[in-house]
Amino acid sequence: MADNKDYVCIDTRAFDNCIALKQNFIARYAAISGRYERIIKEISDNWQGESADLFLDDAAVIRKNIGGIADILANMCNTLDDIHKKLIETDKSLGEFNRDPSAE
Repeated sequence: MADNKDYVCIDTRAFDNCIALKQNFIARYAAISGRYERIIKEISDNWQGESADLFLDDAAVIRKNIGGIADILANMCNTLDDIHKKLIETDKSLGEFNRDPSAE
């Protein structure tokens, strides 16, 4: 006997794929940040004077902004994880509903 029932489902593949990529984003950010620090150190070791001081002041502002980007990235990853957990919980509930729609 065929079951003509429509199932309600959640497709979490896009979230799964995004979560799988997040470590790559974090690693790339860390590499960029580390490279920036090495470059600024090398410049500061080899450049003296008023213009060097002004450049290093600007570099400090950029470094602070880079740190802010790290915080934003971490928050985005945490939010993505939280959303994924809720989707999994909802999908589980929908699975139970699909097995027995009359039970609430």
